[in-house]
Amino acid sequence: MRIKGIFFFSAFLLTLGCTGDNKNRVAEILEISQPTDWILVIHPEGCKTCLDQLYQELSEFKTTRGAIVIVAKNNKIMRLNPLFEQSSVPVYLDEEKKLVQEGIVDLQDQILLFKADGVETFEILNYESLFNRIGNL
Repeated sequence: MRIKGIFFFSAFLLTLGCTGDNKNRVAEILEISQPTDWILVIHPEGCKTCLDQLYQELSEFKTTRGAIVIVAKNNKIMRLNPLFEQSSVPVYLDEEKKLVQEGIVDLQDQILLFKADGVETFEILNYESLFNRIGNL
């Protein structure tokens, strides 16, 4: 009986220790320096036109209180994207898909907004609601 109690207590502590602040965990894994309010993670699978529009609007976004992470390889198409040259928000590439390997990002996830109080998911086709949410942070 005592061993069973110790086992359950240990499992509880392990669970408690593994449920930390995901925003800080993303920053730690990708070595992002000081993402003060939010980290936006984009897994660019889906509508290419929608992605291009999203990247264009992000490049014009006038806040620097966060960071943008794109889970993709650094290829010519990515380097020519205006987001990398014009964005006031720092942009990072997760080329090795570390966030997927760590289980923070699922392959079905499209857009994730990591904040101090949790994570919100968005669809690429409905990215406009993302800007409303970031504007309220």
